[in-house]
Amino acid sequence: MKDLPLQPVAALRRRSKSLLVGTPLDLLGVAGFVLVAAVLLTVVDTESTVLRAAVGFPLLFLAPGYVVLSALFPRETPASPADRALLRQTVSLSDAERAALSFGLSFALLPPLGLVIAATPFGFTTSTVVNAVAGGTLLGTGVAVARRLAVPPADRYRPGRRLEAARAAIFDAGSTRHVAVNVVLVVSMLLALTTVGYALVAPQDGEQYTSLRLLTEDDTGELVASGYPSEIEPGDAVPLVIAVENREGADEDYTAVVQEQRLEGDEVVERSELQRIDYNVSAGGTAYADRTLSPEAEAGSIRITVLLYDGDVPETPTIDNAYRHGYVWVDVTDGE
Repeated sequence: MKDLPLQPVAALRRRSKSLLVGTPLDLLGVAGFVLVAAVLLTVVDTESTVLRAAVGFPLLFLAPGYVVLSALFPRETPASPADRALLRQTVSLSDAERAALSFGLSFALLPPLGLVIAATPFGFTTSTVVNAVAGGTLLGTGVAVARRLAVPPADRYRPGRRLEAARAAIFDAGSTRHVAVNVVLVVSMLLALTTVGYALVAPQDGEQYTSLRLLTEDDTGELVASGYPSEIEPGDAVPLVIAVENREGADEDYTAVVQEQRLEGDEVVERSELQRIDYNVSAGGTAYADRTLSPEAEAGSIRITVLLYDGDVPETPTIDNAYRHGYVWVDVTDGE
């Protein structure tokens, strides 16, 4: 009678152990890593390129391919010919083959994902790419878990089965020298992967820019970089749409100074400010300012110049001290 209370506890322990053995811990670990990586790359404002590379590289080039591979190959050994499943596994894969195919599948999945993102209005921002990869990977993880749980426990693929073999291959070598060589090879591989990840994930200075465009509406209402009025009469207005595209990797505040300039040769001899426009442009976004500009000149050829500044505007704005600039030429006629 004294042993009766212990029997349910023992049964519960055995059941818990059995459940733990059958649980796809590797897929749950992938899902947890994807969630943490998405938070670190999109929510937490981290400036560490090493940290971004450490989480960004496996998120982009390992996790998507691994979950797809796990969904396609949930078994340790091939299924029997009597298995009538829609996706029947006919071959077995070693851990090395799974690792290599995970890289390959991840690379193959990125171009179609890029086409999907390009078809959306969100653009190629860090948040959009990370959220798309994370969402697709989590969806694939759910499918992979369901596929593996449908396989009998004895036939399920479990990476833990070979961890001890890998440890033995590295550290149970015949001599200390062989162990040292194995450790150096493993460390070299990790360093190589980290270096590649840093190069691929860390932001590059050459990829950051701001674009200033001077546009007009054509007959169909589309914005085009042409069709500016070449001649106007005194007092007439020049319609202009000033577009600022932010590819700096962070939200930016800009100021556009619109000037009317008169030149002699290549030198500006007279300038007057027509308007000043403030922009707040999110990372990867484009802001548009629809303006009607009325030059002050009564006659002659003038240049309407837009000077864009990322920060404070100098006391005397010029093309030389502007961050970006653009201009259009207009002839003011006397109407005769």
